[in-house]
Amino acid sequence: MSYFAPPTAGAEPLPHAQYAHAVHQALEAAGAEPVEWYIEEDTLGLRVTYYYRPYRPEPRPDGTIPLTPAPEHWEHGLQLAWTERGWCCLPLDEQSDPLRDEEDAEPLPVPVLADPDVLAAQLVLLLTGDFDAVRTATAEWNHAPAQRTAILEHARRAGRA
Repeated sequence: MSYFAPPTAGAEPLPHAQYAHAVHQALEAAGAEPVEWYIEEDTLGLRVTYYYRPYRPEPRPDGTIPLTPAPEHWEHGLQLAWTERGWCCLPLDEQSDPLRDEEDAEPLPVPVLADPDVLAAQLVLLLTGDFDAVRTATAEWNHAPAQRTAILEHARRAGRA
């Protein structure tokens, strides 16, 4: 079972929370439930992070075990991260911190507001180390236009746009 830290931005929910939850549901459905995940806003903008660690997680209520990172590729796990600039995947160090900054990470070949099911399928490939099977995807989430508008409006109010 994953740990979720709820978004905080005063009384108003963060504009990307609905998308983050849709992605989480797709990850669960794909058998790739993160160990923990966060929806937040920092000085650089909106962010969602999903953490995967290479230890055996608790079985799900249906008895299945969520996927874990292949230790030969992700020794200490990985972080799947979304910002207003897009998606990236970062290896973790022994303290569960990313080994590099997101700005230095290779972006995932998906749209900023990628279809959650497509993103989940890409993550399964990354978790198992099947990097050659990761392909460029163009499918966006069906609510992407409204989500993009909400994110841009939030950035304007925050003085980032």
